[in-house]
Amino acid sequence: MTDITELAQRMKAAAEKATPGDWWADEVKNEGCYGSGDDCVEGFTSYAIYGSDGQTLFDSLNSDAACICEEYDGEGHVAWDETAQRNGEFIALANPANILALVEALEKAQGMEAYWKTQCRGITDHCEELQARIAELESRTVTVKQGEVLVTVAGFTGCGKSAIAGEIEIAMKAIGVPVTWDNGDSEKRMTGADWLTAIEMYKPTVRIVEENIPRAAGFKVEAE
Repeated sequence: MTDITELAQRMKAAAEKATPGDWWADEVKNEGCYGSGDDCVEGFTSYAIYGSDGQTLFDSLNSDAACICEEYDGEGHVAWDETAQRNGEFIALANPANILALVEALEKAQGMEAYWKTQCRGITDHCEELQARIAELESRTVTVKQGEVLVTVAGFTGCGKSAIAGEIEIAMKAIGVPVTWDNGDSEKRMTGADWLTAIEMYKPTVRIVEENIPRAAGFKVEAE
């Protein structure tokens, strides 16, 4: 399989060394003969490639691949080298200016392809993160007992949230409301004085938000 990038670079290097400018193909009168025996005929039209300055770059006068076609029109007999005509048109179009333009377009397209591949990878990664987050939310189970109020204390590390949770626990017990601290560790089960010291040190502010637990997709509410 052809490596299109390698081929483009080879063509670019060759085009940069070739005669610059536009090329074109034009007719050249060839005095040579074609056919054999009694059918031998002299003279036919061949083709040459010219540069932008009018100089002949090369021609097909001595081509071994000549395929002579002939016809008779109102002006008489006409013969031409069909192979030279077709090859000449192709070679003229494959001039250095056109080759360089095509390579430039390819390089730009490859650059855009690389850019969009990077963008797509980023989008794919982000989608995977979102899918993981959705799966996490959908699998979340909030277990609420009948008549229970769930209090969540949230905050950054070192903001005093454990002290606030501890004071809530103390306050609820003080007014006779049963309270549990499911994920509190032994190091955080301090006395009220310790909590007050922590609060004095961290000086947190508290914002209370009342929220009704929705019975919707992504949140499974299990009554016990």
